[in-house]
Amino acid sequence: MTTRPSEARLLRQLARDISGLLPDDWGLSTSTESGKGRPDLVARITAPDGVETALVIEAKRSLLPRDVPDVIAQLRRYVEQAGLGEAALVVAAPYLSATAREQIEDRGASYLDSTGNVLLRSKRPALLVRLSGASKDPWPSVETLRSLKGRGTARAVRALLDFAPPYGVRDLASRADVSLASLSRTVDLLDRDGLIERSGRGPITGVDWQGTIRRWAKDYDVESSNQVSTYLDPRGLPALATKLGKLKRGYATTGALAAQRFSPIAPTRLAAIYVNDVVKWSERLELRPTAAGANVWLVEPYDDVVFDRTNSRDGIVCVSPTQLAVDLLTGPGRDPSEGEELLLWMERNQDAWRLR
Repeated sequence: MTTRPSEARLLRQLARDISGLLPDDWGLSTSTESGKGRPDLVARITAPDGVETALVIEAKRSLLPRDVPDVIAQLRRYVEQAGLGEAALVVAAPYLSATAREQIEDRGASYLDSTGNVLLRSKRPALLVRLSGASKDPWPSVETLRSLKGRGTARAVRALLDFAPPYGVRDLASRADVSLASLSRTVDLLDRDGLIERSGRGPITGVDWQGTIRRWAKDYDVESSNQVSTYLDPRGLPALATKLGKLKRGYATTGALAAQRFSPIAPTRLAAIYVNDVVKWSERLELRPTAAGANVWLVEPYDDVVFDRTNSRDGIVCVSPTQLAVDLLTGPGRDPSEGEELLLWMERNQDAWRLR
């Protein structure tokens, strides 16, 4: 299909799709609603023991994550007005992004899209169906940014995270040292995902910084987004930390080694260090190249923004907590759990890392 399905076509498909998802001995009947404040479709499903529930469905030709709360609130109002009790709320669209699906599920609702992404659940009768479909929109808009990959986008994200709003887009582009167009596209993507607060096209008044870090982590990966070379420090990581403490510039630690300086939860087994010249720094730190048993990563960064807004902790230069968080969440081993602990630290200590 070359064009995005209309709401009418989507509604025609829904009954067939739901019927195909139910066990053979379950019954299904549907009714199309009309009128202001009513859902697009109500499907009543009946279990073999006669227990019945309603699926109250709202279909959208497209749905941005920022609009999910309003759609579900609309469905809840109808269920309450119609006296449908524990009816299941269902949002349908030709395609629902991962962020939209997460927001729908977090609000206790279900979803269906034309590509096969499905979550159907009801309490009574007990029903749970979960299927995966497309991970990318088959009908993307050519005008909009769809990924947080890329150097300019990363610089824009870092600025949105590191500086506390309010601020104007033009001013923030200057702070981020990125083009106004690149920053505007990034802001538009995060706005569509419901992570930015602003009045029309005016100044940005709020940023869901934790949601933005998690959204960035979907498109970024510390290993594949950077160039990683593996080394061994035969004297161990305490000796490495001592050597780094004598060097005040030119590098920035990330991963578990940096996380220990913010919120320690376990001994560091792998040190990751951003540098711009791997060969020079391997010699300076007296490291041995190795393909197995490495305890040090020397990382040539995707962009020099990793060196922006660094800070010294326990005498060692660490990346900004925002860069550290996305590196940990996409890192190996237990790094993601350390990333979750860092996010808790960031929540408690916002004045320590957000610039005003």
